[in-house]
Amino acid sequence: MARTHIEYDLSFATPAFVGDAAQQAQWRTPPLKALIRQWWRVVKAPQVSFNVDGPYGLRVHEAQLFGSASDKQANQSLVKLRLQDWAGGRLENSTWPRQEMGKIPLGKPGQVIRADLYLGFGPITPASSKKGLAEQVRRAIDPQKQRNKLSVFFARTATENQIDEVRQAIQLASWFGGIGSRSRNGWGSITLQGDTIPRLPPSPNVLAAYCQPFRGCFTLDRDWPHAIGKDELGPLVWVGRRDGAPFRNWREAVLFLATVRRSVRCAAKRFGRNQDISANQLIAYPVTQSNNGKWGNDERIAGSLRLKVVETGQGLVPVAVHLPCAVPRVLFDKLSSSDQQWINSHQLDIWVAVHRDIDQKMNRLGAAK
Repeated sequence: MARTHIEYDLSFATPAFVGDAAQQAQWRTPPLKALIRQWWRVVKAPQVSFNVDGPYGLRVHEAQLFGSASDKQANQSLVKLRLQDWAGGRLENSTWPRQEMGKIPLGKPGQVIRADLYLGFGPITPASSKKGLAEQVRRAIDPQKQRNKLSVFFARTATENQIDEVRQAIQLASWFGGIGSRSRNGWGSITLQGDTIPRLPPSPNVLAAYCQPFRGCFTLDRDWPHAIGKDELGPLVWVGRRDGAPFRNWREAVLFLATVRRSVRCAAKRFGRNQDISANQLIAYPVTQSNNGKWGNDERIAGSLRLKVVETGQGLVPVAVHLPCAVPRVLFDKLSSSDQQWINSHQLDIWVAVHRDIDQKMNRLGAAK
């Protein structure tokens, strides 16, 4: 009989802005289940030849495992999560360590910004002199003081293959995932310990089943994060900064991630723009001071480059992973034919430049140091 209950020790390496209904930080299972589902799709996608729809497509398998409430198919989830503690976050605006935050340079000489503001705009709201408003930081789960336990239960009807797929997804989530606001910038970097999960992926070989050549990941039928990219150097996974030294605390780690993100934006920016589209909009959208008249302010492109911090026991280690995918079809179709052609001609070169830039700052997984 398949094992039907697995437990994990749960913690964060960086503050987690995980909001409840009132946008106040609290341990909650829905974002954890959403994270597991995201990485389960990466596990399952190659088994269905990356087909989303159809009688044997990804949606059908996902509904069978995680439940569905649609008119055509309604069934309960075979996976249930339980947290030991549902306490609220303890890191509040009044105790946010502003004075310990490093700063990164912006475009103009002498222009700098605090690393936490740069990575956390939204949950961290800068002061507004025009409105007379002070800076506010939304309450967060404190990575230094708060821990939890996660129990994962499987229905007796779950197959061994389904259970194994979820276990693989949880392993990937622990290596590369985060939850809450701005988690792709490194906030809410989650650690799930137990079930023999190593803190970091031990070699590129363990990721082989989840990787695809990144140059083939931009077809319009793959406009969702379906695989970890790889190039001639291996998986597009970076672990640790170039000198190999871990960070002593999350403030140092956030400063480094902010430096990486800023540098990536600069590397893309060198490719400029066409009519409505710019290189930086392909990294993530919206972009400050880079409008797209066809998309407006309400559309979103989630960043396919994910930043993460991992607690190794000897210190904090930065991690980056790229899950390349096409511009969402609904947004691509809104662009002019000139902008569409510009994307098709430039997006590979833009991402090659981004990868090379990260190679200068971090170590490729498995590369000789």
